[in-house]
Amino acid sequence: MAKGWKWVKLGDEIELLYGKPLKEQERKGGIYPVYGSSGIIGYHNNYLVKGPGVIIGRKGSIGEVYLSKNDFYPTDATYYLKLKNGNNIFFFYYLLKTLRLNEFNAHSVIPGLSRESIYSLYVLLPPIEEQKAIADILSSIDDKIELLHRQNKTLEEMAMTLFRQCFIKPTK
Repeated sequence: MAKGWKWVKLGDEIELLYGKPLKEQERKGGIYPVYGSSGIIGYHNNYLVKGPGVIIGRKGSIGEVYLSKNDFYPTDATYYLKLKNGNNIFFFYYLLKTLRLNEFNAHSVIPGLSRESIYSLYVLLPPIEEQKAIADILSSIDDKIELLHRQNKTLEEMAMTLFRQCFIKPTK
């Protein structure tokens, strides 16, 4: 084990707080993303949590992990993360994504994620400096992946335009 790294119980490092109900008709269409268990489901003119923050699907699409770099509104179908010991929020985003939380279904009819099942997990935690370095590297890779996705979309649109110009006769 690397120097300064330690095994910790996740519940000693994080708290998962419940989001609040916000029906679709109550959303005011502002600049703050509203998160449900499957990601952004709309926008509102007010936020519940100051960003950056981590959101975890609690009901329905359980265990899905999202990062909001800005202020946001998590609905009651989610948990949002509160760090206890000054850890790096971005590191914990990547850590939680690796834990396969979708396998921790605690309910039968509608899938549900129990906080206690997450709190009881043990993880290897590096010192804060290394948490930041790891998160910076992974974030840089995510940025490059997003750029490649945008480039692919642009190339697909260009290919479709070229195809239409070459093979589809305009109608009059």
